[in-house]
Amino acid sequence: MLTININGNLGNQEVVLSDNTVGTLTGARVFGSAMSGNQVVQWTFISTGHQHEGFVYAGELMEGLVIQSMNGNDTYQIHFTKK
Repeated sequence: MLTININGNLGNQEVVLSDNTVGTLTGARVFGSAMSGNQVVQWTFISTGHQHEGFVYAGELMEGLVIQSMNGNDTYQIHFTKK
């Protein structure tokens, strides 16, 4: 399992994983139907140099959340940092 270190004060950012590789985490607000008005953030992680498999996750990121990569080859755990 890889820990993905996220600065909770930033939106889109370069992140450092627990094995010291880096990647890009981006978030985009996705809207539900016009009737419901529901909104959710869709997070996408892409490993720089494609050393790890990326993921797409829709929802709130929380400390300790575990996310499987697209094909299940990598597992990520969310960790928030101050910088």
